[in-house]
Parts: sequence; C-alpha cells; structure tokens
Amino acid sequence: MFNIGEYLEKFKIRYQARDFLRNSVAEAVKEACQIEIEPKKIEVKNFIARINEKPIVKTQIFLKKQKILEIMKNLKNKKKINLPLYDLSGV
Repeated sequence: MFNIGEYLEKFKIRYQARDFLRNSVAEAVKEACQIEIEPKKIEVKNFIARINEKPIVKTQIFLKKQKILEIMKNLKNKKKINLPLYDLSGV
C-alpha cells in the first residue's frame, strides 16, 4: 500500500538540503566578499547557485569566485556532507 508519509519525507529532505546550500553559499559570500546576501535571494538548482542581486554585487562575487569556491570546498569537508562542488556559473 502507498505510504504518503514516506513519500512526503523525500520532499522534506530535499528542501532541507536546498536551505542548507542557500545558507552555505550566503555564508561563503559573506566571508569572501564581506557582502551579506539573504539566502532567499539564492536559487539552487542541480547544485548550481544563481544569485538574484544587483549587478555590482554579482561583479564582486564573480571577482572572488575562486575564493568562494575554496570556502565552499572547505565547508563541505568540515561538515562531512556528500555533495558535489558548487558551480557559481549563474553569477
């Protein structure tokens, strides 16, 4: 028989992972660029982060892209999560 609770649990885990990724990207940008971005302005789809901000903010993030990716890599190793490295191509 179909168990709706188990089915809905999949979505709960997916949304928790999405929120974790949003917060991680916001934290890395804050550390690298000293720019605070609200996590709700970050879209994560297929592990690609797209930041909905002003062009000047996007330029700053683009200029520090390597540093942000390094922070994300360290964060990934520190938290022992099994996620692919993030791609900031949407920036």
